[in-house]
Amino acid sequence: MDYLGNVLIRSDLNVPLFDSIVHDDYRIKKAIEVIPLIKDKSRTVTFISHLGRPNTYIEDLSLKHLISSFSKHISEEVKFIDEIDNKEISKTLLSSNDFKVYLLENLRFNKGEVNNYSSFAKEIALPFDTYIFDAFGSAHRNHASVVKIGDYLKSYQGPLVDKEISELNVIRDPECDPFTLILGGAKVSDKLELINSLLPKVEKLLIGGAMCFTFFKAMDKNIGNSKYEEDMISECKNIIQDKNFKKIILPLDIGVTNNLESTNRSDISYDEICDNDIGIDIGPKSVKIFSQYINKAKTIFWNGPMGIFEKESFNNGTNEITRLVQNAKAYTIVGGGDTVNAIRKFGDIKLFNYVSTGGGASLKYLEGKELPGINKYPSLII
Repeated sequence: MDYLGNVLIRSDLNVPLFDSIVHDDYRIKKAIEVIPLIKDKSRTVTFISHLGRPNTYIEDLSLKHLISSFSKHISEEVKFIDEIDNKEISKTLLSSNDFKVYLLENLRFNKGEVNNYSSFAKEIALPFDTYIFDAFGSAHRNHASVVKIGDYLKSYQGPLVDKEISELNVIRDPECDPFTLILGGAKVSDKLELINSLLPKVEKLLIGGAMCFTFFKAMDKNIGNSKYEEDMISECKNIIQDKNFKKIILPLDIGVTNNLESTNRSDISYDEICDNDIGIDIGPKSVKIFSQYINKAKTIFWNGPMGIFEKESFNNGTNEITRLVQNAKAYTIVGGGDTVNAIRKFGDIKLFNYVSTGGGASLKYLEGKELPGINKYPSLII
């Protein structure tokens, strides 16, 4: 590997913050894995990322809140650069007499990032020698840091992106054996194209979370006050009428409450939901039937929790599915921020074969979409 000089790395550091404290540092820990691989060939390393969806400076979304977590995991001080200005960045980098790690302010504080301005890309690139794109979670965006900064530097695709592609290709490969797909979360709309793309390939599709209520509504079932998407009813009806609908396993029973602020919960059959009921989880019969397919599967991809797992009285379904998937004999791939949070809460992340950092980009890739940030640059050869 050639000398890299001052290295700029686009990572996905879009981590959850509560009261300016990092709530889940998984993406930070994955991002910094590249440091020991390039340290001997680099003068400095500077990480860039977005956080949230601001279009101007917002204190709560400043990347300065990530500094302590960064420093803890690399066992040395990480310096923060609060101005996206090439003169200030150059001055900071030139002041380094030995190897140092820097973190630049939130890219989306400048409209040039989302609008993909060449002037913004050049501004950031100027003080650096090498660019590494290692943010698979942003690879589906036509943003400056994804598709343009690398045009002005010696650029590579990072190892985390390479690993993500390799793992997701296990499922995307047309020669892949039938696999079990587990989908949860709130919205059918977020996963509609994924369902349409993968349903012909799967052995079974297990559906939990609030998205199951849009399917029940499309089947003319009473869902009470449960969350659903009215504009997805016709799409769900199309799926129900598809010959592959027999592969879909919907919950047999539902955890319900009358008040989301309460801890009261009842588990009832999906066709016994009353007008005042709010669905908050899958029930124990659903867990049992899901377990039969999970235990038989050879490959599993899971995205989306089974209910409102953040609340103890509502989390049984997600808790049980976490346990089942992590103990399965199958090759297990897990994706999505909420799903990763769930398995860190209820399970052991080391017991899953691969935990994606890709979020929405992973779903787009599995849908068969070509992502603008993927394979744009040669892989970094270590």
